Amino acid sequence: MKCIDAIECTTKYIISEFYQIYIEEGLDDTEYIRNIKAIINGIDTFIRNNREIISEAKILKKVLYSFSKELWLANIEKSYNENVTSHDKDDSSENNGYYDYYFDYIYNHGVYPR
Repeated sequence: MKCIDAIECTTKYIISEFYQIYIEEGLDDTEYIRNIKAIINGIDTFIRNNREIISEAKILKKVLYSFSKELWLANIEKSYNENVTSHDKDDSSENNGYYDYYFDYIYNHGVYPR
């Protein structure tokens, strides 16, 4: 196994464990997203400070970001499907775009969009 694979898999495991806490404890979205950002930035800093380990730091950061966002979006979709009425299902694609924006905004700004 390459070092990048080991780091990626380990970080995904950490993100998954934190995601379970987010679900079980009913944490606020900003708590989940800001903590995910801290995990990803911590891994990114480690890699940048240890360039001999791997050279694809940007790729790894994107993969981890996408992984954590997809986990979060899957939960949003599950909640939406559990609470939706039949005529509201047409709005699901519109909502998906909003939640993409919502996650990105919190990730980049640390607060809810206004």
